[in-house]
Amino acid sequence: MGIMMVDCLNNDTVRQFLCATQLAAINLKNISKEVDFILMILSHPILKKYPLKTTYITRFLKAIISQMENSGIELPDELYLKYVEFIQKESNEGPFYKHYVLDNDIISNELVESVITIQESISIVSQGTTGLCTWQAGIALSCWCFKNQDKLKDKFIIELGCGTGLSGISACINCRPSEYWFTDCHTTVLNTLRHNTQINETHHKFNCKYDIVQFSWNDIEGLKMFEKKKPDLILAADVIFDHTMFEPLCSSLRYFTNNNTTEILLFCTLRNPETYTKFLETLRKKCDIYLFMFKNNNKRCSRKNFTYFFFFSRKV
Repeated sequence: MGIMMVDCLNNDTVRQFLCATQLAAINLKNISKEVDFILMILSHPILKKYPLKTTYITRFLKAIISQMENSGIELPDELYLKYVEFIQKESNEGPFYKHYVLDNDIISNELVESVITIQESISIVSQGTTGLCTWQAGIALSCWCFKNQDKLKDKFIIELGCGTGLSGISACINCRPSEYWFTDCHTTVLNTLRHNTQINETHHKFNCKYDIVQFSWNDIEGLKMFEKKKPDLILAADVIFDHTMFEPLCSSLRYFTNNNTTEILLFCTLRNPETYTKFLETLRKKCDIYLFMFKNNNKRCSRKNFTYFFFFSRKV
């Protein structure tokens, strides 16, 4: 019996490859048992239409070959030929894509039905913003939304600093909110987001109304657009890294919590403890809130630990 795509998509190494995980984070000790999965994925039309960066693929294949050679395992001819094929290709200059599999129990045998495809920049900072690549906390938030669909169902949700849109696209497809607003302040980010929603709408049904809105935390007047319709839930991921933006961010959060009904969920990666502490100090000064903190250690979503905090101003 041949390999089924559903088996590929339930394989951790395949999932890590599809979203171009750093090679140092991928365990290749048992790769000889997974080579056929990788070769099958590489031949799929979706990777031709929405390609990963060529140099990442060649480095990944080279790492597989080295691991197998060091273990004394004979290389399949197809693996070596595929490696040579990508070496001889000119390095693609973009755009580049990553493909995220969030479900831990894939049942569909169709790749396009199981992945969220996102165009991203290969640079951490590009065109004056960090919003053109998907950060680890964004992946963690996407996984959280997928696992907590009941908490988002029938809610009016606003995402702050939506970036490439992975979290929001996942929520629109899987969680059935009543309405979802993607917001960011950068025009380039919002244009990339529009492209990403268009890609995924060709393969998935978006189960809610959604809107793409340009909004800066510094824009006090811009907050008036939310006066007539109050959100039930505010989401944000990896917005806590620039201390100069803490004041406007927390002012916006205070505005949303003033109605005593809006709940807020933030995911962040703990990189610099001082930055994190500074944000919490600013938050407590700006917002009269109850603050709850949890750890998220879902290894399938990420190799790092995340703290996410869930808070609201409603009395309990």
